[in-house]
Amino acid sequence: MTDDTSTLSPKRSGEVRPELVDATIRLRPGGLAWRRTFPGRLEQVSRARRFVRFLLEDSPLGDDLELIVAELAANAVVHTSSGELGGTFIVEVTRKPQIIRIPVYDCGWGGTPSFTQRKGDELAERQRGLAIVAALASRVGFRGTQAIGHAVWAELLTTDPETSNRDLASRNQS
Repeated sequence: MTDDTSTLSPKRSGEVRPELVDATIRLRPGGLAWRRTFPGRLEQVSRARRFVRFLLEDSPLGDDLELIVAELAANAVVHTSSGELGGTFIVEVTRKPQIIRIPVYDCGWGGTPSFTQRKGDELAERQRGLAIVAALASRVGFRGTQAIGHAVWAELLTTDPETSNRDLASRNQS
């Protein structure tokens, strides 16, 4: 009897196989989570993007997630006290087998986030970012208050929910 581990070995090209990533994520019931605090300056937005790119390099959703974190981080710096002297913002990435969630935490005193574009502003050059985030994400939202800060978040499905439900049902029948 031979032990064929070739199906578990990564490809020599340096690619990470999705099934290995999913297996690692499933080892932890709540998924994998990372968090990093950034100084509240606009030049830190690109560092937040690189942080997310590094963590989700193997994900086909990487470009969308980078755009989302850039918008949420920029909003934290521009529209809240995160952008004031000594301010910070926090980026968190939670990765589960079917969902990637990215909240960005601010230091408060900003307005209430709105994910819809106002009627008549289709050609506006500003205040379109959260509408773009909502268009890219499966779900968006926020929690918190002006006094303590907000966590503004977006979730993206990593798999088609219909396919996942069929796969789960077929595994349960086996």
